Amino acid sequence: MKKITLLTAAMALALSCICAHADTLLAPSAHAKMDGENKIVALYGNSFTFYNNNINTRLRDLTQSLLPDHAKGYKYRGITISSGHLGWQIENMRYQNTLQKWDVVVLQGNSTETISKKESTRQNFVDSATQMAEMAHKAGAKVVYFMTWAKKAKPEDSQKLADAYISIAQKTGGYVAPVGLAFEKARKTHPEINLYYHDGVHPSISGTYLAACVFFATLYNQSPVGGALPVDTDMTPATAKALQQVAWETVTEFQKS
Repeated sequence: MKKITLLTAAMALALSCICAHADTLLAPSAHAKMDGENKIVALYGNSFTFYNNNINTRLRDLTQSLLPDHAKGYKYRGITISSGHLGWQIENMRYQNTLQKWDVVVLQGNSTETISKKESTRQNFVDSATQMAEMAHKAGAKVVYFMTWAKKAKPEDSQKLADAYISIAQKTGGYVAPVGLAFEKARKTHPEINLYYHDGVHPSISGTYLAACVFFATLYNQSPVGGALPVDTDMTPATAKALQQVAWETVTEFQKS
């Protein structure tokens, strides 16, 4: 009888550990903070991700300057398709999952794909995000949605984009990196910093660095203030600090909402 009791207790403990892991893997809300080390990260996106030598490169610059031991063992991989919609990445994820165990996968839709006037485009994003989130979770990875920013000429789209990413995160148990809200905040508080490439859609180096700072704050629950400037650029320390502060304020405000 004593052996049965001990076995039952052991099984209950093991089950509780599995449930705890599942709770960590699936975000309790789109505004939730992440936990864990989140060391191995894949970013699935398009030109919004790969402009200016990739967000993952700029994120690595920050982690190596701010995390212990120069972020030894941390790895970031950008898997990008020019002009790609999220659904184009499904087979890429299937393949990448055979190569590496990922702690986190980042999912980025095409620019304004999530709020397209075409219902079929919006639905394709939802269907693709749902399938990819399920694939990621089955492989033991957390999902973070890359909230995209509004075009320079259409700032009124910022909240629509935010709502769309929050909605899919709630549906699929994903977290959100509120990059789009950080763009909106920076445009208002630091209009002297140009976040856009000359087309008014893609990011300047300041825009890419701001996005990287948002990802750093989201993944590691730590302020990017004081982090390294983006390597091989002429960004000033004052600009970098302003963007770091905007990113941290945006993430902390988002997670309180």
